[in-house]
Amino acid sequence: MERIQLTSYRNYTAARIEAGPEPVVLCGPNGSGKTNLLEAISLLTAGQGLRRAPYPELARMGADGWSVAARLHTPLGAVDIGTGLLPGQDAGRAGRTVRIDGETQSAGALGDLVEIMWVTPAMDGLFTGAASERRRFLDRLIACFDPGYRKLLNQYERAMQQRNRLLADNVQDAARFEGFERVMSEAGVAIAAARAAAVAELSQA
Repeated sequence: MERIQLTSYRNYTAARIEAGPEPVVLCGPNGSGKTNLLEAISLLTAGQGLRRAPYPELARMGADGWSVAARLHTPLGAVDIGTGLLPGQDAGRAGRTVRIDGETQSAGALGDLVEIMWVTPAMDGLFTGAASERRRFLDRLIACFDPGYRKLLNQYERAMQQRNRLLADNVQDAARFEGFERVMSEAGVAIAAARAAAVAELSQA
């Protein structure tokens, strides 16, 4: 990320930060907006951000809307991305607005450009919670390095939902079940292999 710009976001009226390839450390007194900046960065990918706050709550007090914009350096060149809530926009119906190089896109399209990982104190469930939480975290980590991994996850999830719908509707059609289960099997093997490889890498770190 070469640049990030915040407008009417949390405690920021307006802020612009230029960054290079070196690691960046945020420091400052409590309440100065460090976590707010990290939250803004987390909204530059798919999902609801590290706090999962309702979008209207992200606007600075008294403001009608907010925005976070950034310029990314990618293997294909510079890409300008932005997200926010437009004045008067109903976030409950439409979610947040996302633009990539000036074109309106879905929030999911951000995940094709950038994956962002974070660990916060509130995520102690990674160590004490269900195994499913650790799997979800590992999946997000893998997706940061493997652009095709999210597609595998989506294929598996979609096929499983369709198969479960057939079961719920008591459909008696072996061919339809076979098609969905084939997708689940192929995607599942690839997902399991990617998870095993990632765990092996982490174990050696």
